[in-house]
Amino acid sequence: MITSKNNEKLKLVRKLGQKKHRERLGLFVTEGEDLARAGLAAGHDPYALLVHPDCGIEGETVEPDLLAGVSSLSSGSRAIGIWPEIWTDPEEVASDGKFLFLDAVTDPGNVGTIIRTADALVGGTTVLGPGAADPYSPIAVRASMGSVFTQPLLKSPVAVTPAPRIALVLGDGEKPGPMEGPATICLGSEREGLSPGVLKECEVRWTIPQRSGGAQSLNVAAAAAIACERISSPAGQGL
Repeated sequence: MITSKNNEKLKLVRKLGQKKHRERLGLFVTEGEDLARAGLAAGHDPYALLVHPDCGIEGETVEPDLLAGVSSLSSGSRAIGIWPEIWTDPEEVASDGKFLFLDAVTDPGNVGTIIRTADALVGGTTVLGPGAADPYSPIAVRASMGSVFTQPLLKSPVAVTPAPRIALVLGDGEKPGPMEGPATICLGSEREGLSPGVLKECEVRWTIPQRSGGAQSLNVAAAAAIACERISSPAGQGL
């Protein structure tokens, strides 16, 4: 059992709360039994799995107060995993699949939710474009509910994604319609939208209809869910 706060694995958990250390080491942290089980069920081997003595998950036991001390959750955690980051090689990406391209989507909760949405609706690749939040940040990992372990993640410009590329825009696009075959949904930041360079690469523009007098815009993760439903529906079906 780990009984010292100076244990190197506990120190590593603290370090990996910062992006610079995640990028340097290629590791990330999960907190909670559900995420630990999700990683194991997906066939991934943790670098370390630190657990409460009564957790019920096989791992390296840690004195409860020390485990709570390195947790970022207010309630503490009974299982903290340290895992290698999982990135897809651009050359291994299926060109006939479904893609979501994130252009400067900076909120990690939205990024994690979009990865989970892609998992639930299209089983597609999420591409992190310039300025997108780190999908392996603690907030993004929790929001993904384990989908970071099963969905392809890629860092790349929009040019690697298959056509048609569909820009989600506010106000001047077509109503989303069912689409079969490969497709890429391009999502920008809620404040700025898609950058001009990404818009130039898009053959189609969609605007999600909203009721008169309602909110002026949708959360980007909610918009992603609606668009994913359209590209996952056979022609003539869907919303």
